[in-house]
Amino acid sequence: MQIYNITFIVEPNIEQDWATHVDKELLPEIAKNVQQIDLLRVELEEGIEPIEGSTFSMQFYCAEHEHLAWVKQIGHQLVMQRLYRVFPKDWVAFASRLEFLKSYS
Repeated sequence: MQIYNITFIVEPNIEQDWATHVDKELLPEIAKNVQQIDLLRVELEEGIEPIEGSTFSMQFYCAEHEHLAWVKQIGHQLVMQRLYRVFPKDWVAFASRLEFLKSYS
C-alpha cells in the first residue's frame, strides 16, 4: 500500500473556509479516483518552532500502482489548481510518499 501525502499550512484568516471547501467541494470529487482519502489536522508536538497557521494532511491511499500514478500525475495537480482558484494565497503545501509496511497491535 502506498500513501501519497500532501501537507498544507493554512493561514488563520482562511482556515475555516479552506477546510470547508476541501471537505465539501474538493475531496468528494477527487476521491472517485483512489481507494481512500483522509483529511487530517496536524498538531505539532515538538521538534520545530511553532508556526502561524494550521497544518493539515491530505492522504491518498493507493492499493494499486495505477492509483498512485494517477495521484502523482493528475490528482496532485488538480488539488493544487482548484485550491489556487479559490484561495490564491495564504497557504503552502508539500508532498511526500509513504509506504505502508505493517501494523502492530
